[in-house]
Amino acid sequence: MSARIPILTVIPHGGLIVPEELSGYEEVTPFNIFFESDSGADALFSTNADAGSVIKSGISRLFVDMDREFRMLYPSTDDGVIKSKTSMNKTIFKDGCYPDEIAISNILKRYYFPFHEKMRETLKEYEVIFIIECHTHTAVGPENSPDRGRPRPLVITEYTADNNDVILKTASPDMAMDLASIMGRLFSAEGDTVAGDYRVSGNSSGYIMKNYGTKGIPMLRLSLSRSLFMNDRYFDLEGLQIDNRRMSRLNEIYRTGLERFLNKYF
Repeated sequence: MSARIPILTVIPHGGLIVPEELSGYEEVTPFNIFFESDSGADALFSTNADAGSVIKSGISRLFVDMDREFRMLYPSTDDGVIKSKTSMNKTIFKDGCYPDEIAISNILKRYYFPFHEKMRETLKEYEVIFIIECHTHTAVGPENSPDRGRPRPLVITEYTADNNDVILKTASPDMAMDLASIMGRLFSAEGDTVAGDYRVSGNSSGYIMKNYGTKGIPMLRLSLSRSLFMNDRYFDLEGLQIDNRRMSRLNEIYRTGLERFLNKYF
């Protein structure tokens, strides 16, 4: 990876930690937390430290979702910054244990706002020329998703954000298509799906794209399928462990694809 291209890599959903303020109040198990996270994202998308900054969260997205606006809370939504249900419609907190306003305020102050402050500081202090928001996705759409039950491709990119019912571009369609096709070609040798190798998806409803991708710095959202590593060959279901050598290989492929993309556009 070239160290001369200042990019910002954002991995908001790779964490597995239950905040200590909420420990013991959760109904979900470590198994649920693992599968609701962007499993493997931290290992898959980490790049050389001198190739750009990496901002990520160790907290499970079920308890503090960095990709939601901080006002999005239960009961207005089940899928807000502190969720009440998983993507499979499982209740997250024990009965009567969803945090109150004081607890929510303290949790956001400790975990949520520092994450976004770090993003703002990075973009202010460094001449970042490209932002990539990285995720992993299930091979089939989960219960609460718009594509429920439908197969997903190996690679998905997004280049627009929904900002108060106005769809804004965070990068050009060509950039989104090129990133998807480059990654799709590379990862097609590592796995397959009936949904194809890659897809450029519709607009993102995520807060990170909306808040940071519309300020003039090109930004894309990239998601890679967990079918590349969460299978009988590379994943220990009982121990919830992904083969380290497999992740190292996939990381090398990702870095190769990212370098090709960056060299074309920057």
